Amino acid sequence: MRTINLSDPYMTVIIQQPKTKEEVKKVLLGLKKCAEEDSDFVVYTQDTRKQIIIAGQGEQQLQERIGRLRDEFGLEIDALKPQVLYKTSIQETVQSEGRYVRQTGGIHQYGHCWIKLEPKSRDSGFEFINKIIDDYVIPDEYIPPVRSGIEEMMIRGILGHFPVVDVKVTLFDGSFHSFDSKVMSFKIAASLAFRDGFKRANPVLLEPVMKVSMTTMKNQIPGYLEVLPSLRARNINFDSENGKSIISADIPLKEWLSFHEQCHELPVTNDHYAIEFGYYDAVPVHLYETIIQESNLEDAYYTDLFGWEKWGKENEERYLNDFIETFWEEGCQT
Repeated sequence: MRTINLSDPYMTVIIQQPKTKEEVKKVLLGLKKCAEEDSDFVVYTQDTRKQIIIAGQGEQQLQERIGRLRDEFGLEIDALKPQVLYKTSIQETVQSEGRYVRQTGGIHQYGHCWIKLEPKSRDSGFEFINKIIDDYVIPDEYIPPVRSGIEEMMIRGILGHFPVVDVKVTLFDGSFHSFDSKVMSFKIAASLAFRDGFKRANPVLLEPVMKVSMTTMKNQIPGYLEVLPSLRARNINFDSENGKSIISADIPLKEWLSFHEQCHELPVTNDHYAIEFGYYDAVPVHLYETIIQESNLEDAYYTDLFGWEKWGKENEERYLNDFIETFWEEGCQT
């Protein structure tokens, strides 16, 4: 599995219900082609609503992706309005155990690991430390599946199914069975350990905050002073240049999008705005419930656009078709 990029994307767009299985295939292959050239976006699939979700760096990039699918790959696709991509992290250090023991059709499976989760500073990314030094605890062949299980759980998310960022995970103990342990057993055990630990580590919901500069006339400043508190603006500064007033502020992306939608109803004119991504910051707790309920990532799964390659070129087409068949059948149940 290629490295999953969680740091850059801060908005999502939904490709609404492809019309045929062949169209699903063309969309995924088109996105794969884009990902081969740059990896600054992530793809999810949502089976029950039969949707493909792209997470990327802002509305312009997402619209360019959709435009390229239409123009270069000849796809007549409908896309919904881009939405905010929230993320999550943890605030406390915890230890967590993951144990996966199953018997299915005579096949035994056993995976067991202990991990420690620690919060990291904002935008510092994911760090995985392996402290297993003896094969009799966990053999080397099962260490990569442990990391893979954790990374996939992070990208799928737990709180609102939003991606998890800025976490250090240390694998420090576990056990295996010489006959029953398998790669998948440890992958699942690690994902269970991470999910349990995340829930106990005082999770926090994070939102993208934009750096906004508004150029206006001096007589419009009272209108902005009235509006800015409702936008949860912070770090507000006033300046002037060439007879114009310049207001700069850090504004959560959700509030900024709402501001633009309602601009004609607010006591400010349509002045010149410059906006760029700033940083992620904690969401006020009283907003958690609404944001989680509105999440468009509910029951969505990260889709590795390169996952079919691992089966070899001769089998890649078959595994891709199998994935699409499952996606299509489950999507058609509603």
